[in-house]
Formats: sequence, structure tokens, C-alpha cells
Amino acid sequence: MRIAIVGAGFAGLIAARELSKVSHVVIYEEHEEVGVPEHCTGIVSERVVEEIGESAKRNVEGYLEEFKVGLPSGKGITLKGPKRFTAKLNRVGLEKDLLEEILSEGVEFRNEMVLNVSKDARVNDEAYDRAIIAEGWRAELSKRLGIAHKARIVYGINFEVKGKTAHPGSVEIWFDKALAPGFFAWVVMLEDKAVVGTASEPRKANVRELAKKVKEIAEKRDLIKGGVTKEYGGVILTGPPALSPCTTKVCSFGDAAGLNKPLTGGGLYPNTVIAKRFPDTFPNLRKAYYPLVERLRLETILARIAHKAPQRFYEKFFENMNGMEIRINEYDNHLRTLREMGIGNLLRLLGVTLRSLF
Repeated sequence: MRIAIVGAGFAGLIAARELSKVSHVVIYEEHEEVGVPEHCTGIVSERVVEEIGESAKRNVEGYLEEFKVGLPSGKGITLKGPKRFTAKLNRVGLEKDLLEEILSEGVEFRNEMVLNVSKDARVNDEAYDRAIIAEGWRAELSKRLGIAHKARIVYGINFEVKGKTAHPGSVEIWFDKALAPGFFAWVVMLEDKAVVGTASEPRKANVRELAKKVKEIAEKRDLIKGGVTKEYGGVILTGPPALSPCTTKVCSFGDAAGLNKPLTGGGLYPNTVIAKRFPDTFPNLRKAYYPLVERLRLETILARIAHKAPQRFYEKFFENMNGMEIRINEYDNHLRTLREMGIGNLLRLLGVTLRSLF
């Protein structure tokens, strides 16, 4: 059997690697170089690093064990994970290494634009037994087949800052309508550099100017020092994923299917999980998507509450919860993370949430 994969971003590459175990794979990519333009911060759990394998391990830039969630002032809740809880990956390097990996395993790479995918898996009029459309968030080919996402989008930007940081291995996440309308801002601190960023709903703000303000606040609090060495960004999907991402022979995948964690927009975890299931479910690839898709749709509800709450709520909630520390072991499954917090902490969070609403 022959499988076509449209798009050689992370989702297409990881799908190609896994499906090459059960079939001949042809991957199409319109750009001459993979991994660019860069757009993702690249934070994943150590478990996902292991699942991706050597291509991920070679591109670890540092590990992160502490996440402080709150306000730009520093008030908030601290979530503490174990050693090597999460890793910051070099996304460009990851995708280049994945390409080399799949080529060495016999995947055929075609530097070609795909103009049409039919429901019977014809790609540019060439017949295949199955097709995976990993074309990115615009999902133009997927929309024609009725298998695209209908996710809410925000526009994000990252500034990479070279220099010392106050708390290497830590991340601060700020909920503030003035800095991140409809999402959150972030300061990722590694040993010798930081990644500072934010995101905004379309037409709400100039996201680049917002990122400058985030950087200024981080500098005033002595969290980071140094100049911007790189700037990158793009669209972030915040759920829900496509409920029916497949026809009989064709599936959307990656951003085209909205396979992202709704709260953070991260796509490496969902796509790795599903891709790793492809060989076991082939040729019925639809089975690989479930039950993860249903869980991501549930997490979308939590994401909407977190992203769309009024500023007054953020301020009251994080001031009331200031100084609270919670130990967690789960990064990928946000519903499980809540369960991990324990009934006592959850009841306290619920009580503070209700008080913050009034």
C-alpha cells in the first residue's frame, strides 16, 4: 500500500515516520527547507521527548521544572514538577533531524505543491491508498473535504533574549488583558537565554508591541537581561479539534485538524500520541484519533474559561492564591493535572474562583 502525506511540518514528519513502518510513504512539501518559518516555543514533557526519540533528544535546549501562573507583578500559583519535568526544544533543528530520519528509513520526499486531494486519496491526480493532510492551520485542502478544524485562533510572537536569567528552569505565565488579550504572556528562563512572548486575538492589538511590553516588565523585575537575538511567531490554535477528521481514505492531521492542547496551543504532544498509534490502526487511521480528540474538546471548555475571563477575575483570583505551591507530575493531560492537585487544593481553587467572580 502507498500513503501520501501533504506537508512536512512536525505533524507530517512524525506521521511519515510512523506510517513508514507499515507502508511506503511519499511526503509532499512545497517549501525547499523544513522547520521554517519558526513559530513555536517548543515546550514539551520529558515523556514526549522520549516518544519522539533521538531527533528530539538532540534538540533539547534546556529543562523546565517550575511554572508560575499568575500576574505580571509575580503574584500567583507555583506548579512544581520533578526534575526534567519539561524540555525546551529547538523546533527548527527537530524538524530537520526528523526529515533526515525519515529519509534514511525510505520515505520519499517530493518538493512539490499539492493543489488537490480527493476523497478517494488522489493527490495531484496520483492515486494512493491513504492520504494524510498535514497542511497547517489554514487547512484549505481539508476544508474542501469537510475534515478541517474550526478552532479559535490567536496570533503569538516570541522574542529570544540572549543573556542570564533570574530563575533558570522556570517559566512565568501571565494572565493580563492588556498584555495578552484572549490568551496569556510567557517568560521562559533557561541558563543563558530566555524566550519572552505573548499572543492576542485577531485585530485586538499589535502583538509585537505587546511582546515588547512583556520584555520590559520582565527586565524591570530582573527576570531577564540581554538583547533580542531572534523573533518568530505565528498562529496558535486553542481548540476545539475537528470532531470528524477523516473520510474513509483521507485524514487531516496537525494544525489542519486542530490537534493542539487548547489551553496552551501546543501541538507536539497530541500529534505524537496519534502518530504513534497509526501503525496499529492502519488502514483504519480514524481509530488513532480517539479518545484523545474527545478529551481535547473537553479541555477546550477549560481553555475558554481561562482565556476569556475578565481582568477583574484574574486580579482577584491570583491575589487570593498568591504564594500557593502545588506539586504536579502531569504536563500533557490538563484534566489529569487538575486531578493530581488533590481534593483539598481543588476545593480551595473552587472557593477562590467563586469569590473572584463577585
